[in-house]
Amino acid sequence: KRVLVGGASRGIGLCLVRQLAADGASAIATCRKPTAELQAAGAAQVITGVEVQDTASVGSLARQIQAPLDYVIYNAGYFMEAKETLDALDDREELKQIDICALGALRTVAALKAAGLLRGAKVAIISSQAGSVEWRFTQNRGQGGDYGHHMSRAACNIAGALMSEELKALQVPVVLLHPGFNRTDMTQKFERIWDIEGAEDPSVGAKRVLYEVGQISMDTTGHFINCEDGLLIPW
Repeated sequence: KRVLVGGASRGIGLCLVRQLAADGASAIATCRKPTAELQAAGAAQVITGVEVQDTASVGSLARQIQAPLDYVIYNAGYFMEAKETLDALDDREELKQIDICALGALRTVAALKAAGLLRGAKVAIISSQAGSVEWRFTQNRGQGGDYGHHMSRAACNIAGALMSEELKALQVPVVLLHPGFNRTDMTQKFERIWDIEGAEDPSVGAKRVLYEVGQISMDTTGHFINCEDGLLIPW
């Protein structure tokens, strides 16, 4: 199978490429800057210089893919380091998170569709339970916070839901996946609770993601799935 992994230079993205290569798949990895780890991960193709915040850059990415894809996994993401509260907002960082996590996914899928690479493919967008409005009343009870992060994931989710509807005519399913809590650079700010909350090595998270990717069909299109247990996450 030919699998595009967007955002593959580190963390879960890098582990996805390694696992796909180990499983015999042809992984096409994209990143902003190449790393020695990614170059050694076994990808069939590494496309560098990809800026998901730039439409032209994403269009260039699509033109470098030579054959249709079986799967697309959009994994690019960003989580600002500081914690936001109403007393400490950062609108530039908020917009950057939304641009990468939500608009980046939209740009990527649109560019692949325009290039004729989506027909017959299945699309997985790595989102987060942070985009669930309902779960905020439990997990953020009494504190709110991290506004840009949560808004970016909610925006990603609505983009995925709408794309799943638009792409039904092409029989291209789109699902949103929460990969679980993993020990990555993105969650380093929560290192103090990694053990308490059961954060996994990203290699485990990647296997969970790939299991759910393997279950994607038109029956599951538009679903928001927790890779930790395979259950649906409420919007």
